[in-house]
Amino acid sequence: MPSRQPEPLLRTNCFEVLIGDREIAFAEVGHLTSDTDPASPDARVDRFAPVVLRRALSSSTELFDWRAAIVAGKDDRRDVTVRQLSAPGGAVMNAWRLVRAWPVRWSSPAFDALRADIAMEEIELRFDDLAWIDRGKKSRGG
Repeated sequence: MPSRQPEPLLRTNCFEVLIGDREIAFAEVGHLTSDTDPASPDARVDRFAPVVLRRALSSSTELFDWRAAIVAGKDDRRDVTVRQLSAPGGAVMNAWRLVRAWPVRWSSPAFDALRADIAMEEIELRFDDLAWIDRGKKSRGG
């Protein structure tokens, strides 16, 4: 009988995000969700929930500028890749691609003189398709 080695459990705190080819540090990536409208007659996957990415606010305006370009009418859609790592700086265990993503919301931190939290900015993305990227295999769409 073959031995059954359990797969290692993966943590949620080791990940990286690429917007286009540029890696941008985020503190949090919301759930990636693909769902089906139960009223749809052919029960096909037809929508993806927006995903929220959070990061510490710095002097960089690149996320705000991306949102501003969309507001100005520019079609600036980009592929966004989320990679789950085995450990900090470790091997890529899973990866998902948000195909043709665009920001539908950017938020600044709330300011409160009575707290000493890290200032966080958020960007909310919508996207055309979601692909789970298998290492060494063809991507599966969602």
